[in-house]
Amino acid sequence: MSRSFRMTRRLRYWLGREDRNAQLQTEMRHHIDSLTQDLMAGGMTEAEARAAANRKFGNLAIQAEDSRAAWISRWISDGVQDVRYTIRNLRRDAGFATFAILIAGLGIGASVTVFSMVNALLLRPLPFQDPERLVWISNGDFVNFQVGHVQDLQARSRTVRELAGYNPFTGAGDQLMTGKGEPERLTGMQVTRNFFPLLGVRPFAGSNFEAREANGDGKSGSVLLTCDLWKRRFSGNPAVIGSYITLNQRSVRIAGVLPASFDFATVFSPGTRIDVFLAFPLTERTNRQGNTLSIFGRLRPGATVAAARSEFTALSKEIARQHPERNELEARVSPLETRVNGSLRPAVFVLACAVAVVMLIVCANLSNLQLARTAARQKEIAVRAALGAGRHRLVRQ
Repeated sequence: MSRSFRMTRRLRYWLGREDRNAQLQTEMRHHIDSLTQDLMAGGMTEAEARAAANRKFGNLAIQAEDSRAAWISRWISDGVQDVRYTIRNLRRDAGFATFAILIAGLGIGASVTVFSMVNALLLRPLPFQDPERLVWISNGDFVNFQVGHVQDLQARSRTVRELAGYNPFTGAGDQLMTGKGEPERLTGMQVTRNFFPLLGVRPFAGSNFEAREANGDGKSGSVLLTCDLWKRRFSGNPAVIGSYITLNQRSVRIAGVLPASFDFATVFSPGTRIDVFLAFPLTERTNRQGNTLSIFGRLRPGATVAAARSEFTALSKEIARQHPERNELEARVSPLETRVNGSLRPAVFVLACAVAVVMLIVCANLSNLQLARTAARQKEIAVRAALGAGRHRLVRQ
């Protein structure tokens, strides 16, 4: 049976509802007339026979309701009737409807907003590959590390497979893009070449940084664009991959475009909008700049956060003793997820509990209002029940 035939049959079925109701009424009257004739043949008068036939057949409304229960569209038609009845009630009592909608809207809006925060910060895992294996490493109370310390920690660690980082000392609008189109101030973020591979983030267009694309003077020869900038400035044209743009009077190549799902600011730098990413070289020159890197790492298979914490404490003392000319070193290891939302978790939890209490109050208020209205509708409900309305229908209304 073709889909078009089924759709046509359903359409005819819906359009013929009134005819089916008329046929049902005719058939029930025919049954009553037949029963009346049988009773009259037994010696009853016509009035007595018709009254007895009506009593034996039962309530016409209930019988019609039971007959329509076998129809496919009954639950849909009943739902439509209930919706129409509800709309008429709301229009008749606009004050109550407005008050109820405002109360429910307030409670639902607050609940949805807070649940979105709880889902993003507490329930949903970080949007990276194996996020439970990622650890954040801070340098005592100063957070950032010197390049030489990062290289030594990575070379000597047996619990952390690899370290990556970014330069947090980024100024808003520090990159001036000129050339094609109007000049525009962009915010750039310098990251190590292994930053995105370590997170498991792959450009959906183009490629990641290559080792040869950042020379020893710290000037990156290529950039990665965020998806937002790519769509806004370059109209989402894939042909720009491999072309050159001018940043701060330097010609750099567009190596790739990051996926829209990657949001650097949410995880590493809340409140900062990043437009382009540049490679940060780990060289002697950048080492002399001081504590310039915020770093994270990925645990080796079988390694734990506790083991990495103990190891990095011992390595910090060893490296600091061997390189007294460098800045202070006190590596502390914690899960990256704790770094992202650890300080917000108690506040968000308290807020979620408060909103849950507000929602309970909203539900209690609406329930009291509905109970009061139901008490006022006792006579109406009694009349509907007498006319044949079923229990489920009354509950829905």
